[in-house]
Amino acid sequence: MSRLRASGVSTGIPNTGPASAQRVTDKLLATQGYVVGVEISGGGARQSVALANLDGEILHQIRRPLEYLPDRNTALEHLKVMLSEVTGSALDGRLLRVGIAVGGLVDARRGLVRTLHRAHGWDHFPLQDYFTEQVEVPCIIDNNANAAALAECIYGVGRGERVVLYVGLGRGIGGALVVDGKVYHGVSCTAGEIGHMLVVQEGGPRCSCGGFGHLEAVASAQAIVNRLIGRSVNYPETEAAIRRITDGRAERITAAQVFQLAAEGDELARQGVEEVCTYLGIALANIVHLVNPSMIILGGSVAQAGDLLIGPLRERLQRLCLPAAFQDLRIVQGSLGTDANLVGAVTLALQDL
Repeated sequence: MSRLRASGVSTGIPNTGPASAQRVTDKLLATQGYVVGVEISGGGARQSVALANLDGEILHQIRRPLEYLPDRNTALEHLKVMLSEVTGSALDGRLLRVGIAVGGLVDARRGLVRTLHRAHGWDHFPLQDYFTEQVEVPCIIDNNANAAALAECIYGVGRGERVVLYVGLGRGIGGALVVDGKVYHGVSCTAGEIGHMLVVQEGGPRCSCGGFGHLEAVASAQAIVNRLIGRSVNYPETEAAIRRITDGRAERITAAQVFQLAAEGDELARQGVEEVCTYLGIALANIVHLVNPSMIILGGSVAQAGDLLIGPLRERLQRLCLPAAFQDLRIVQGSLGTDANLVGAVTLALQDL
């Protein structure tokens, strides 16, 4: 099973698989050349660029997160420098396509970024045309969860599955539905925005989009960590456990470490995990009854908790779902790990228009 590594070590991706989104017809029809994958996070501060050959093998990769949230122009200038560095190693061949995975609302059909909830200046920005002009080759853009789902279904744990729900549990929460190897975008390309499902009817916390009680506001990595740190102020034992597991850097605790503390018996962490499974279970149970998937793939940093998340979530879904809807359902951790978005961007670039 292939995966790209954050270190930039070259690894192969199989060159077989079904087509992806609705605008895609088949594999990229070429025998020589290169493609580029670009990842832009929801705040624009985390950016990655990878050069790959037509087998999906990573030849050069750069990941340079910024320590601040940049405006759009600053982020784009930063990406231009990274693109120049990456494509400079492809002078002996042809750059054929650029795939871009964006952590926000994207109109994939028109190549527009509708908005990034954690950054300014991106509303209705024609990112596809911008990059096409910059690199003078065709570009494909899509939401990062759609791109990651596509990669998992073609090259990862979702291969061979007919109906797959992908849930990216990171700083935000994104989702994607893949049916018969194709990403379902919906009428306005907002299908799969599971993070903005209402799960707390009244008095819920504020979401990045401005709404209240959305799944992202209670079950994202940021929400999990902030909730535990905030509650631990009045619980010295939990504060000490956080310092222990983070080597004294409490602000760097990860969602996966919160799950670890819960497994070790910390009561506050256990309560937090219970809340995550409750609200995530509500959202997923509703989707299971609506689309009847054969597999739910959990990706993103929260999914790094592995069975500490999947086990209790599976039990909750079994209680919430009709037996006929649950009996053939598998809930798994994504096989592409934290590189799934960038793998997805490369996968987008390897599709033919």
